[in-house]
Amino acid sequence: MRMTLSTLVLTLIYCLSLGSTSPWDIGIGAILGLGVLYAFRDFLFHGPQTSARDVLSRAIHFPMLVLATVYDIVRGTLDVAEVVLRPAMAPRGGMVEIPGAGRTASGVVVSGLINTISPGSVLVDIDPETLNWTIHCADASKPEKIIAWQQSFYDRFQRPVWP
Repeated sequence: MRMTLSTLVLTLIYCLSLGSTSPWDIGIGAILGLGVLYAFRDFLFHGPQTSARDVLSRAIHFPMLVLATVYDIVRGTLDVAEVVLRPAMAPRGGMVEIPGAGRTASGVVVSGLINTISPGSVLVDIDPETLNWTIHCADASKPEKIIAWQQSFYDRFQRPVWP
């Protein structure tokens, strides 16, 4: 199941990058996709296989994760615009350490990626032992509020898709 789905995705990416749906291009994309997956199979597929039920659940929850991420991007854009447009506002940037709080190692990476996509904060470091991650925020004056937002976002939107 994983190999088939991954091959289809890689073939689609290949065809989109070429801008072609020619049967030859689809075939070449499928062959290249299978080759990449075969060459890196130990790295890509090292964990236990996910059941079809889990895949369906993740697919159902994925649109909400995307919408929540878009909301976070808009919120971050407005926060950064406020900092830029108010020159009298004192700089309050700083580092905030977010606890891993039940995330898997890849879940912490995804949380950091989602956080970095939103303006106003960027992932700085991940502690591989504790899975705590550090971000730099444009406004770090209330770190407990930032930690609560990150945990709430994870619990509501990311955990059902990518724990």
